[in-house]
Amino acid sequence: MKSRELFTFFRQLWDKFSSVRIVRKMALGYILLVVVPFITFGFYFFNQIYDEMMEEYSRGKQELVRQAAGSFDVSLEQVKSVHSLFQYNQQVLEYLNGNYLAEVDQVYNYLKDVRPAFSFAYLGNEAIKSIRLFKSNPSVLAVAGEVDNLNTLSNPKILEQLKELKVSQGLWQKQEESGAAGIPYIAYYQRLYNNSYARQLAVMEVVVDDTILSNFMNTVKASKGTEVMIVHDQKVVYRDKSDSFNDEREQAAMAAFKGKNGYWKDGNLLVNVLVRNDLQLTFYFFSPLDEVFLDFRKATWVTGSILFVMLIVLSVLYYLIASLLTKRILKLAKHMRRVDENNLSVYEGETASDEIGFLTHSYNSMIHRIDELLNKVQKAELMKKEADYLVMQAQIKPHFLYNTLESIRMLAEINDDQEVVDATHTFGKLLRYTLSSGENETPLVDELKNIRNYLEMYKLRMLDRLSYEIHVDAEISGLFCPRFILQPLVENSIYHGISKIRGQGEIKVKITEADPFIQITIADNGAGITEERLAIIRGVLDNRLDRSELQTEDSGLGLYNVSERIKVYFGESSGLDIYSKVGEGTLYVVKLLRERGTPNA
Repeated sequence: MKSRELFTFFRQLWDKFSSVRIVRKMALGYILLVVVPFITFGFYFFNQIYDEMMEEYSRGKQELVRQAAGSFDVSLEQVKSVHSLFQYNQQVLEYLNGNYLAEVDQVYNYLKDVRPAFSFAYLGNEAIKSIRLFKSNPSVLAVAGEVDNLNTLSNPKILEQLKELKVSQGLWQKQEESGAAGIPYIAYYQRLYNNSYARQLAVMEVVVDDTILSNFMNTVKASKGTEVMIVHDQKVVYRDKSDSFNDEREQAAMAAFKGKNGYWKDGNLLVNVLVRNDLQLTFYFFSPLDEVFLDFRKATWVTGSILFVMLIVLSVLYYLIASLLTKRILKLAKHMRRVDENNLSVYEGETASDEIGFLTHSYNSMIHRIDELLNKVQKAELMKKEADYLVMQAQIKPHFLYNTLESIRMLAEINDDQEVVDATHTFGKLLRYTLSSGENETPLVDELKNIRNYLEMYKLRMLDRLSYEIHVDAEISGLFCPRFILQPLVENSIYHGISKIRGQGEIKVKITEADPFIQITIADNGAGITEERLAIIRGVLDNRLDRSELQTEDSGLGLYNVSERIKVYFGESSGLDIYSKVGEGTLYVVKLLRERGTPNA
C-alpha cells in the first residue's frame, strides 16, 4: 500500500510539473539537474577529501607518538642498565654480602670500590636524580643516601611486586615528587643477587627526574598547539595549563581509550593515546585540528568561490540560450491563445528552419485548413436544417399519437377492459418520454419512471415469467442525467439474459449512495456472458479495443454508447462496469458523479 501511495504522490507531482509553463520548467530542470547535483557532489567530495586528510593526519600523528615512544624506550633502557653496574660488580656484591667484618674494612672497600660505581652511574646519565641500594644484610654498614636498610624502603608494596617478577626483571613506579613543570618523577626498582643468584642482597632504586618524560612529550608536542595529559591509576597526574581541558573531556578520553593505544576526534581536537603498562602511565596528546587545516580550509573556500562564480556565469549563458528558444515558443503560444472560431488568424512572427519554425509552419497550415472546413461545415449545417424541416413536415405529430392512444384507452374503458386500459396508459407514458422534444438531459427520477413503464410493457407479454424490483436508497430529486442511459441496460437484461433461460426472470434495480457518486445497479438472473465476450466488452468500454469488435449479429454498440454518454456528461471518473458469469446472470453498475449531475454543473 505504501508503494502505491508513493507512486500516486510522484504521479501527482509529475502532473503538476507538466502543467507548469515552459520557462519555469527549464529553470526548474536546470536547478534540479545541474545546480543541485553540482552543489551536492561538491559538498560530498569536499567532505571526502577532508575526511581522508584528517585520517592521514591522525595516522601520521599516531606514528609520531610511536616513534617518540621508541626513543623514550631507549632512554628507559639506559636507566635500567644501571642495574648491570652493580649486579656484575664483584666488589659491590662482596660488600653487600657482608664479606668485610671490620667496620674499617667496610668503609675502606666502600670508598674504594662501591662509591665509584655510584659516581660512574651518575656521570653516564644526567637524568638520574638518585641511586639507592636497600640492603638485606643488617650487618652491612649503611651509608646515608646510598646504602640503606631494606625496611626503610618508602613503599613496602614494591617488595611484594618484585617477588612476582623474574630475577632479570625490574619494576617502574611513579614517584610523588615532580619537577618544576609538574611532570612526575619515575623510579626503577630491581633486585641484586649474589653470584649464584641464590640469595637476594639488596633492592636497587634509581629515581629519574622529569628530563626523560619532558623530552618524550616535547618530541610529540612539536606539532603546533599539541597539549599533553598524563593519567596514573585513573587519575590525572599531569596536564598542560590550558583552557581546553575540562573534567568532562578528560573523563571521556580516559573512558574511550582505557588500556589501549589509538586516536579519535573530540570536537575540533585530535586525541592520540599511548598506554605504557610498564610505567603504569597513559599519555593523552590533544592536537587542535582547526589550526592544522586552516590553510586547507582557505584553499577550499577559494576553490569553492571560483566554482560558484563559474556556475553563475554558466547559468547566465544557459539562460540566454534558453531564452532564444523559449521566446519564440512563448510568442507562438500567446498568439494561439487569442485564436478562436471568430479569430482564425495565422502567425506572422519570425520563422526559421529548425523545429520551432516547422511547428509554426504546421500551425499556419492547420489554421488555413480549419478555416476551409468551417466554411464547409456551415454550408452543411444549413443544408441539414433544411432537410430536417422537410422531414418534420412529413412526420406524424406526437400529439396526434397521444390523442389516438387516449381514444383507444377511453374505448377500452367503455368496454370495461381494464388490462387494455392500463397497457394503453403505460405505453402512452413510455411513448411521451421517448418522443418528447427538448434537451438531451432529464431528471434521474423521470429516467427511473421510464424504465418502470418499459418493464410494465414487457410484463404484459411475459406475464409471470418476469418480475422486477426498483429500490431507491439515495436522494436523487435534484439529479439530472442524459436520456436513455438505463433503458438500454434493462433491454439487454431481458433480451440477452432472461429471454434465454427457462423459468422466472428477475430484474433488480437499486440506487445507492457511494460518495461522491450515485451508484445504480441493474442485476438479472439470466444466461450471463462468457468470459471471452465479457473481456471484449470491457476492453471496448475502456477504449483498449476497437468498437468494431463489439459488433455481432444480435448485439450492437448500445453498451458503448451508454458508457461514453455517461463519461461525457458526468466526467471520466464516472462510467459503466459489467460483471457476469455464465448461468449466474449479469450485473450492470453505473457510477454517476453527483456534483456533475446538478443543474449548476
